[in-house]
Amino acid sequence: MDHVGLAPGALTVAAAVADQHDDWCRLFSAYRAVAGLPDDPVAVETVWSWIRSPAHATGCLLASIDREPVGFAHLRVFERPVTATTGLWLDDLYVAPSARGRGVARALIAQVRELAADGGQDVVRWTTRESSDEARRLYDSLATRAGVVVYNAEPQ
Repeated sequence: MDHVGLAPGALTVAAAVADQHDDWCRLFSAYRAVAGLPDDPVAVETVWSWIRSPAHATGCLLASIDREPVGFAHLRVFERPVTATTGLWLDDLYVAPSARGRGVARALIAQVRELAADGGQDVVRWTTRESSDEARRLYDSLATRAGVVVYNAEPQ
């Protein structure tokens, strides 16, 4: 990724590359901690391997300010049988606390939407916690609530 000539404070969003491993690990570990998950280097490395492998559907965008990664979006294409189309699922979105309020999440979502348009997907979809008031204010300004209820069940 070439950042030559960027103005101070410049925000960029691009696909994660191999040499950003350590930065992504730092951000992803912080995201997992916020989600209440224990420190788990094996899980972190597993997800990074998915991101880097063409055999897996998970992709990653990294947002950087002044060349310093400050946020990420994990995404993947999903099939929509009822419409015979595909959509782009935004699995995870995280911005480091030090970079919040600087348009990072908005820029990540804009890039995800652009990728969906370029890829021929007809929707970008994601979930968030009901208690995520700040995130929901942003999401409400960018998208329409789907009006569905999500259930989780353990495999039997």
